[in-house]
Amino acid sequence: MGAEGRCRSVRAACDRRRGDGLSALARIERDHRHLAWQQAKFALGSAKKMKRWMLGLGTCWLLLAVPVTAAADGDIRASYAITFTGLPFANATFDLAVRGNVYTARVSYQTSGAARLLRDAAGVATSNGAYTGGRFVPAGFDLEYRNGRRRQKVALGIAEGVVRTMMVDPPLELTSDQLPIEARHLSAIADPLSALLISAVRVENKTQVGACDRTLSILDGLRRYDVRLEPQATGTTSQKGFAGPTAVCRVVLKPLAGMMGAGENSRAANADESQIDVTFGRVNVLDLHLPMSLQARTQYGAVSVTLTEFTDGSSPPGTSRQNRAN
Repeated sequence: MGAEGRCRSVRAACDRRRGDGLSALARIERDHRHLAWQQAKFALGSAKKMKRWMLGLGTCWLLLAVPVTAAADGDIRASYAITFTGLPFANATFDLAVRGNVYTARVSYQTSGAARLLRDAAGVATSNGAYTGGRFVPAGFDLEYRNGRRRQKVALGIAEGVVRTMMVDPPLELTSDQLPIEARHLSAIADPLSALLISAVRVENKTQVGACDRTLSILDGLRRYDVRLEPQATGTTSQKGFAGPTAVCRVVLKPLAGMMGAGENSRAANADESQIDVTFGRVNVLDLHLPMSLQARTQYGAVSVTLTEFTDGSSPPGTSRQNRAN
């Protein structure tokens, strides 16, 4: 349509609408304002609906994330020195954080002394999951370490004690006396860190079994093994920021699969040639048993792990705090 045609159309519109007292241009402007108002009303209504939807989603998220009965928060840090045949070998640090019904545990280590000059090695392991009823229920475990040029990564997805996903990079290279990790090894397990955290809480007015009266079924992606803890002695200690009751346990390893021998020779060697004792201290914060020291006599020499610093978030590093056993 040309300019003249458009002008005739506008005049026709004006003639039809002359009765309402408005010019065609004014009528068009009014129509535009009405349309803009309708769009604004629609946008406002949509925004309100979106706000209500987001609020509902946020409420659902909070119901999922926050327990009805809030669990106690807590932070624990323990540092250790590791020696081999009396010589410095490595340093390790353990961190535990509990927020409501969620926990995160982390262990990092780095070779030290002459061992680091011979072969630089370091690693980090992390476990996370639910903290409910005083129990640590893992949902995920990650391990990453390097030993010289070798690097290894592991990621486990865990639900109700069953490994649902497992990534091992690079894949395991097993020897003839090592069994592969199979589906039967993936149920009723815990990762090494969550297994390390032994609860001392009461259940139905009954104290749970002591620190040493248990067998731990452990999978770290590289190996599957059982750890049986046998009672040896009890006592108290005050050292490096920790003060409280202790329990000494004899550790009996049972290799089942992965990068540790699973044949009769490996079991016999472990039982006859190695003796491992670990001392647990009962920590008042979160009321759990935490390793304080480890002494191992092996066919290769003595290994010692000793506590160098302990903090539980209630006192500064290096100061002793008496832990109460309820």
